[in-house]
Amino acid sequence: MDTATKTKILEQINAGRIHKENGFCEIPTSFFVEKIDMNMPQLPPVAFFQKGKNGQLEEFRKAGEPYSALALSLRPTVWVREQDFNDVRNYAEHMLIEPSTAPGLQPEQRMESIRRSAMLVVEDLFENPSQENITRSVKVVGSFVHILMKEPKAYLFLAKLSSHDPYTLQHSVGTAVHSIILGKKLGMTDEKELQELGLGGLLHDVGKVKVKKEIINKNGPLDELEWEEMRQHSLEGYEIVKDKTNISDLSKRAILEHHENPDGSGYPHNLKRADIHPYSRIVCICDVFNALTTSRSYSNARSPFDAFQFMREKLEHKVDENLFRELVLIYGGKI
Repeated sequence: MDTATKTKILEQINAGRIHKENGFCEIPTSFFVEKIDMNMPQLPPVAFFQKGKNGQLEEFRKAGEPYSALALSLRPTVWVREQDFNDVRNYAEHMLIEPSTAPGLQPEQRMESIRRSAMLVVEDLFENPSQENITRSVKVVGSFVHILMKEPKAYLFLAKLSSHDPYTLQHSVGTAVHSIILGKKLGMTDEKELQELGLGGLLHDVGKVKVKKEIINKNGPLDELEWEEMRQHSLEGYEIVKDKTNISDLSKRAILEHHENPDGSGYPHNLKRADIHPYSRIVCICDVFNALTTSRSYSNARSPFDAFQFMREKLEHKVDENLFRELVLIYGGKI
């Protein structure tokens, strides 16, 4: 199997984008088999099923049982119980973040694959902010954090990734990545904290699912009524996540507070800097930076230097000075 096909399957599984049927998930066999021989490949500890002549699923490999690549390759796909899919997803994530498990993948390819996985997750999340899709978001942020912690220069690969994707999806992933990178630059070393911060960045705009699409996609400036509806998205986002037990209170605060400004001019509660949580301030500045450096239908992406200059001259009320200085150091702007 060529690398492009392998990474596409990895991304689909890492994002949870697989076919489900009657409590089972269908997985391409090529995902498990690198080459066809008599060796016993390392497999996730789950039972495998195949469809019999009557269409019923029959177990052919018990959980943890060795199985040869040759025997496995006789089937185009295998089925696993839906409750076991998380083990398969962990197996896919391990292949993406551990070089020894997929030596053909270069670091840039690994980071790009994780980013594309995140794009798939966010696309589904904005279609349906369900518990399942939020759980998938938690997992994909964990992938980012893990690889950034293992490879300190990984952010360089992320910083160079293209931004040709649909704006809202790319922006959510970009804000999460910038937030994690900035948090690490500020001295955060606890993976749980970085994951909380990244999740706040990934979900910061989830409330926009409640805003009319014609407002979201409007090319020109919004009128007063449209702005009033748009300004509700941070509250709407908080309402979506407030009862989700797998999202921390600090991630929820970042979603709620990411449009609060240090001078008290933000929304929804006109908080001043001392009352805005650090996670929220980080997501806020990364939200602004990513928006300025991403192409949209009505504006071209700015270079980091131009973005920093614009933030300094036009958005001083939104900018936390300390965070701004650290962000400049990360991306090399000279202001």
